[in-house]
Amino acid sequence: MLIEQKLEQIKLSKVQRDVMNYIIHNKYNIGDMTVKEVAKATYTSTTTVIRLAQKLGYHGYEEFKKDYLDEVHYLDSHFNHIDVNYPFQGNEPIQRISGKITQLTIEAMQDTLSLIEHDTLQKAIQYMRESSTIHIAAISYNLLLAQIFRLDMMRIGKNINICDLAGEEMFLQGVVHKGDTVIFISYSGQIEKLCILAKILKQKEANIIVISSLGDNELKRYADVCLNLSTREKLYSKIKGYTNEYSVKLWLDILYSCYFALEYDKNMKTRLSHSKSGEIGRTSQVDVLKEEA
Repeated sequence: MLIEQKLEQIKLSKVQRDVMNYIIHNKYNIGDMTVKEVAKATYTSTTTVIRLAQKLGYHGYEEFKKDYLDEVHYLDSHFNHIDVNYPFQGNEPIQRISGKITQLTIEAMQDTLSLIEHDTLQKAIQYMRESSTIHIAAISYNLLLAQIFRLDMMRIGKNINICDLAGEEMFLQGVVHKGDTVIFISYSGQIEKLCILAKILKQKEANIIVISSLGDNELKRYADVCLNLSTREKLYSKIKGYTNEYSVKLWLDILYSCYFALEYDKNMKTRLSHSKSGEIGRTSQVDVLKEEA
């Protein structure tokens, strides 16, 4: 969860709110400012500034400042000309809407790519490789995207277990064993039942991969690996979760592709064999679609 999002959920005193407003309005200038200088500029005390940082989950001002400046840089890096929550208006022509949604897709993919860390991704792939079964815990749209991932993995012979019934996620603990890998997908990272499940599975020594928004949240506290989503959207105030869904789909495609590449020739042979036997009668007269005999 971004600091910007935390500010919408926590209650600050008037003095703390004044300090935070100063930091927000001077976000490009506070990099070299000490806690004393911020206190002086806001006519408060260093204690007030430090307590503000602590209320946001940090030990002190410097730790808060580093994360906040990283967040400012991240938020400035993409989507400068489009509102991710309301990318179009009702009176716009359909061609313009089409162009905006296409641009939004491109931006979401590039944004997600910028958040990928090599060693973190490598660790996630290693967990997947070492697990005989990969479990996925998600709800709503993320569950549908996870089902596509399962279909892809199934075609190369990897077993993916998903609890498909809403409200039954907690029973996943009954089939997860020590050393299994569990992928949690949640944009907010604050869905109570998923957090409770993650805590239980952590105690069972499962390997936990969390795909979630940038910043701190409850679900990430139980993760062995965190894969950050494009984090631009409000939780509810939006036309649709465009960037969230594009980002989740891209991460799942990346996990599948990197896993596929571990044994490329074997997986290609398995995929083609399963496709040929499972899609009997599927033909086309269009040259670009035709398969070799």
